[in-house]
Amino acid sequence: MLSKMTKFKSSRIISLIVALVLAFSSISLSVYAVTDSEKAEYNKKIEEIREQIAENKKKIQALRDEAATYDDEIGGYQDKIDALQSQIDLYNQEIALIDADIKVVEDEITGIENEIKALNKQVKKLDKQVIKIQQDIADTYTILGERIRASYMSGSASSLEYLLTSDDFQYQSYLERIELLERISEHDNEVIEDLEGDIVKLQAKVEEIEATKLQKNAKIEDLDIKVIDLEAKKKEQLDARQVIQDAEDEIQADLDKVMSVVNKLNASSKEYEAAIERGEATILDYEHKLSGENSSFGSGTTGNMIWPLPYNNTYVSSSFKMRTLNGVTRQHNGIDICRGSSSYGATIVAVKAGKVTTAYHSGYNGGYGLYVVVDHGDGVKTYYAHMSSVSVSVGDYVTQGTKLGEVGNTGYSFGAHLHFGLMINGSWVNPMNYLSKPAGLQIRG
Repeated sequence: MLSKMTKFKSSRIISLIVALVLAFSSISLSVYAVTDSEKAEYNKKIEEIREQIAENKKKIQALRDEAATYDDEIGGYQDKIDALQSQIDLYNQEIALIDADIKVVEDEITGIENEIKALNKQVKKLDKQVIKIQQDIADTYTILGERIRASYMSGSASSLEYLLTSDDFQYQSYLERIELLERISEHDNEVIEDLEGDIVKLQAKVEEIEATKLQKNAKIEDLDIKVIDLEAKKKEQLDARQVIQDAEDEIQADLDKVMSVVNKLNASSKEYEAAIERGEATILDYEHKLSGENSSFGSGTTGNMIWPLPYNNTYVSSSFKMRTLNGVTRQHNGIDICRGSSSYGATIVAVKAGKVTTAYHSGYNGGYGLYVVVDHGDGVKTYYAHMSSVSVSVGDYVTQGTKLGEVGNTGYSFGAHLHFGLMINGSWVNPMNYLSKPAGLQIRG
């Protein structure tokens, strides 16, 4: 009886073990779940982004059509420059929207990868449980096999045989032997049933993971589509950046024409003053944008700040002050610094240690031309504009005195100089109140 029961249970257990091992050998895993509300919100944002991009493209085309009508006069070129700058701003908005779209998908992919890692750990844990159960079953089979073999060698193991073959019949001894056999049989059954129960539980877990695997495969197919979509969006980014570069080149070409005409004008003429006023207004608008978008807050502690041009023969050609041209008064949010000899190509250094947050190596950039921004912490930032070359990149940590680039005449600049600005907690302040000044410094404007 024991032998038949053991063989029956053995075949069931072996089948379960084989199925379990085969299942575990093919498991990988899983899926990053996004709730329905998150999907709905994401799809809504994507739709809004696409509508805004489409509207921006219409505006850009209108600006192009408008810019194409200008003649060769200074004001016409300056209008075209403003139109192209608006075009650049719109494409920057488009790039920002695409970036946001890409970020959502990249975050989702990261979530999937993290989920897969967690579930892979779970699979390894279950795999160890399977190995333990297999070992327990093997041990049990060894014990049962030895018992069956001993029973076979001694003949039938019925209760009557134990009774008749006793040399010295003792009723108590007979009962004890029968009870012992029953307990052994019960124990064997309990062990096998426990092991079988564990395997059934693990089999259920395997089926659950297999179902998850199917979901993962479906998700992978979705991700493959999203990857294609991401590549398309990255191509859109490249195209948009190329449009920006082309617009920057066109702006610089137009600006060179403007400067060529301006340099021939009498400095006291109305045309000259109008051109200067237009340039200052453009830069002021850009600085308002900078203070709104790039402001950071802190204690406002500046500490010791050295002079940004490390020369003794420097002077301030234009101070931090209100300036009036043609009856229009505007704030000059910085100081213009020149060198006594040729300013072009002079070294510009960081006035204090900090992290480079902006480093434009090309472009018109709202009239700032090539420029660098260093964040010194505590809500303090310094701006270095109109450079001819930039020596640092975004993310660089610079110490005090590190070369940032060289003085130039890029952007809306009427002659080589450094426009230096200081922003504290989102507001432009007079740099002269914070910088250590070199000996013999002159203030000319």
